Amino acid sequence: MHTALARKTMTVEEFTAWAEAQPEKHWELFDGVPELQQSTNWGHARHVLQVVRALDNAISQVGRHELFVGMQGLVVKAGPQTAFEPDVVVFAGEMADVDVILQNPLIVFEVLSASTARKDLTVKLAGYFNVPSIMHYAIVDWEAREVIHHRRLGDGLARPEIVRSGELRLDSPGITLSLADIFKG
Repeated sequence: MHTALARKTMTVEEFTAWAEAQPEKHWELFDGVPELQQSTNWGHARHVLQVVRALDNAISQVGRHELFVGMQGLVVKAGPQTAFEPDVVVFAGEMADVDVILQNPLIVFEVLSASTARKDLTVKLAGYFNVPSIMHYAIVDWEAREVIHHRRLGDGLARPEIVRSGELRLDSPGITLSLADIFKG
């Protein structure tokens, strides 16, 4: 971490302006402190793309034109000093091309990697569900070929479901993904 960062914690808005100016582009903000995210490998990148394609196809099939799929670079504000850059996100409503902070994220996908797994399964799980609009958080373990699906249920969370075959149902907003599409190849 850069030593200048340790002097002052940042808000999400300060962080996004700061992160845009950095030569390294994948930063996240944890309790006001930026952390550079590790570079990815081909398995991770390939599964991110397959999730994007599966979501885009599922959204098109149900005709939900108000839903959009975004990839790395967009930020979910999980608190005043916490911001995550999900691998894949579905959001409602349009954004300006220059916007970075998502206003209405509905579904978040993280594709596991060794360097981020612990935070994806703990800190990000809690943080994502601090965002009232997020209905689903799906963690793709491409090595185990399974998806850990967390979903909002009333004022709390349903028990996580581990999906290893068949379909991943995202009831709200009403789309379904085939695991065969996520785990191609």
